[in-house]
Amino acid sequence: MKAQLPGNRNGNLLPARRILVIRYRFLGDTILSAPFLRNLRLAYPDAKIDMLVGPQSGDVLKGCPYVDELITFDTTRFHKYDSGEGEKKSFWSYVRLLRQRKYDLAFVLKRSWSSAALALFAGAKYRVGYATEGRQIILTHSVPFNTKIHEVQSTLDVLRVAHVPIVDDRLEAWISAEEQSEIEARVEQLKSPNRKVVIHAAAAHPDKMCSLSIWAAVMQKLKGEEPTTFFFTGAEQDIPLYRELEGLAGFACVNLAGQLSIRQSMALYKNMALSACVDSGPAHLSAAVGTPTVAVFGPTDPERWRPYGPHAMAVFDQSLECRPCFYKKTCDDRPCLTKLDAEQIVSACHQVLKAAAVAR
Repeated sequence: MKAQLPGNRNGNLLPARRILVIRYRFLGDTILSAPFLRNLRLAYPDAKIDMLVGPQSGDVLKGCPYVDELITFDTTRFHKYDSGEGEKKSFWSYVRLLRQRKYDLAFVLKRSWSSAALALFAGAKYRVGYATEGRQIILTHSVPFNTKIHEVQSTLDVLRVAHVPIVDDRLEAWISAEEQSEIEARVEQLKSPNRKVVIHAAAAHPDKMCSLSIWAAVMQKLKGEEPTTFFFTGAEQDIPLYRELEGLAGFACVNLAGQLSIRQSMALYKNMALSACVDSGPAHLSAAVGTPTVAVFGPTDPERWRPYGPHAMAVFDQSLECRPCFYKKTCDDRPCLTKLDAEQIVSACHQVLKAAAVAR
């Protein structure tokens, strides 16, 4: 008698011993997959679950107990925060690799046609994902892509269409004791008794960036409340930007741009009392490690991309009817980010700090 695959214990679940999750995307997208992965593992406790991730962004899921293996997908080099090393590989090389693994079930969290085609060519019997770009013709189970809900809930919709029960939707990350010890030894300023605040003002897309004069005003206000040490994170090319911000603020800060790996940055964020960021991957990483987080939004949609969790908040100018414009701007000076009131950001910082204090 043929053995039943895990999943048949519940008639609604798709039977699967080997599961592939396709999510080769950026830092924020990847860490926001954590609730998806946790609920998937709860439904399939004995299955082998692998995940296809970006060459750097996949690092945010190291230590995740819900995934057996992270497979790096590296076919392009266009994003400064997610460029691989060595020779990039072809789409078809991944088809061959994945076919060898004989997946029963693939969840395609990417919304491109090519990612759904990858699941098809990989030989997965069941292919679950978004009904975007006409992909439903090659998916076995598809769900409409709802742009009006948060990305976390959107990924959980993909589980729901496959009859996977959703137990909870909390965000999480996994920082080891060794990683914590390493960052504390590396960054001497973490020993300071001052309040510690990270400012992440850099973004891969320039239209996401807030005026540095606004960030400087925020820093001055926060430092005026109590002794505060500010930390900057980002890529090496962001170093001059932070030097300029430090000059505008008028006091010394800890510029760590280009010095930390993604894992080290996450460990740093865990040591912070507060993170204040543009709409970026680090905003999501800060929220995931449990740090009170504020993210400033301009052309993008905070309803979908705000940092997720009870101690996180999005800041944006609600008076502007033109936003979010999704980069299809009709203006020249981006008033959503160049004329934002610094006091609004400071107020949000106070709110998330207070919420975190109450929760403790």
